[in-house]
Amino acid sequence: MPEYTWDVLLPGEDLPRILTTDYLVSEGEEIDIDGSEWLVERVELNERDDDEAANVPAGVVTVIPPRS
Repeated sequence: MPEYTWDVLLPGEDLPRILTTDYLVSEGEEIDIDGSEWLVERVELNERDDDEAANVPAGVVTVIPPRS
């Protein structure tokens, strides 16, 4: 089963949080980061050129607070 590593960009924070999943995160779903729910606003998969990194799926996820 593939493992995906995501850099999650939280509003108001300078550094991303790291999230590892066994599935592709999709826009509109809620994810848990350190015990708080966030709504995925955008997902960008990273394109890598080197062979070693190509075997590790990764991307950047932008989140917003969940809708009430």
